[in-house]
Amino acid sequence: MISFGVIGFLVLVLIYFVVRQQSMQAELNKLRNQMKSLDSQSKFSLGALVMLSGQMQKIYQARLDSLQKHALMSNDDHRLASFIIGQVEFVIMQCCEKRATVEEALHKGLANTDLDMEQINKYIAKQPSEIRIPWCKNTVGGFVAACHNLTSERVKAKDPRELDETTPSS
Repeated sequence: MISFGVIGFLVLVLIYFVVRQQSMQAELNKLRNQMKSLDSQSKFSLGALVMLSGQMQKIYQARLDSLQKHALMSNDDHRLASFIIGQVEFVIMQCCEKRATVEEALHKGLANTDLDMEQINKYIAKQPSEIRIPWCKNTVGGFVAACHNLTSERVKAKDPRELDETTPSS
């Protein structure tokens, strides 16, 4: 009688583990499907980010070229600004994919050029606060805002009040 009880108990334990394993397998399949779905969404989002950052870079480059055509920026400034604008897509992708800072991404972009980070920092230091402040945040949002303002004619054109402040009073 005791042996039947032990055998019955073991059969119940076996049934419990089989049912538990089946439910875990079903949950694992559900999680795999969710992972595939999230992976697909992530790839789509990454593709859209690549496309959008590329378009932003083209727009900024066209605006920058327009600034130089209208003589609102010197050739040296244009060379540095052109490098920065040319790195928009790369910086955005490095920051989003690899979680790099803007400075780290720019260091990677500087590897094959004759420019260095010190030149870029000096160039940014000469810019109005609308460019310097977002740049100093060292984030993707700050970088995009700085690039937007860097190519903006409104920011590049001197404000008449600034001219009055810089001229000495007689």
